[in-house]
Parts: sequence; structure tokens; C-alpha cells
Amino acid sequence: MPSSPPKRPLPIVAPQPPFKRLLRAVQRHWANSAGALFSRSVPASADSEPSHPAAKSRDKRRQPRIQLANTSVHVTDGCLFATAQIDNISPSGICLCKLPEQLYRSQVPLTVFSNDNPAIPVLHIEPRWETTEWAGKTIGAAILNTSDAWRLFFVRAAGQLEA
Repeated sequence: MPSSPPKRPLPIVAPQPPFKRLLRAVQRHWANSAGALFSRSVPASADSEPSHPAAKSRDKRRQPRIQLANTSVHVTDGCLFATAQIDNISPSGICLCKLPEQLYRSQVPLTVFSNDNPAIPVLHIEPRWETTEWAGKTIGAAILNTSDAWRLFFVRAAGQLEA
């Protein structure tokens, strides 16, 4: 009797977790509804000089960035305290510049707050990247406690750019 070739089992395709599907749906909805509002806030020209080396990857970012000028905040890791400038913000992230190099040596969340601007809520952030330049350290961070107050601040900042 001729032997038949062994049958290979069909690959099992795991369904996406419900949370991941929900997150993608929310991102698509947000991009369709509010993405056009913020698309004019970041210049798309390739010949503009970025403010720091990490800004070269702007075209890869998923969310719009709003540049803020002369907005200082206080940053602490629970031990060290420093003042920084906000470079740009997004609905779920923040870029801080002019930080001292000693801050953010470990992977602990940082706290950001402002005494001068009551519209900026207290933020708990998790740094994702950093660069060090002569003017100080620049970090990009994800906001761990995005609240309605933060979303309102973001929308107001975007509205001020359009006006």
C-alpha cells in the first residue's frame, strides 16, 4: 500500500485580544474625528530644522504634537527636583527639555506640575527616550494618568495655535 503524505495541521490564528481591538478602533475614530483639527499644528515641510535630534522622527509619530513656547514646569522623581521647559505635547505624551542630567537615572515614573499655570494638571509620566545636549537633557515620556483636565489643556493649546 502506498503511504499518503502526512497531513499538516492548519495554523491556528489566535484572535486579537478585545482590548487591543478596542484600542485600535478608538485610535481610528480619534484620527477621523479630531485628527484633521490637529494636522495643521505640526508643519510637514521636510526642510524645517528640528529642535533636537529626536524630533527627526516626527513623521513616524501616531499622534499630533503641539509645540509650546515658554512653558516651564517642575519635575521630580521623588528625590531630585528640577525645572524644565515643555517642548511639545500630545494627547498621551509630553516632551520636556532643559532638564539636568542627574534627573531620570532609573526607570521610576516622574511627576510633572506647574505652579504658574493652573491649567496644567499634575502628571505622572514614564520616560521613553532621552537625549543629552549642551543645553541639558531632553526626554520624551508617556503620560500615565491622562485625565479630562489634560485633554482639555491639550485642546486649548491646539486652539491657541489656530487663532
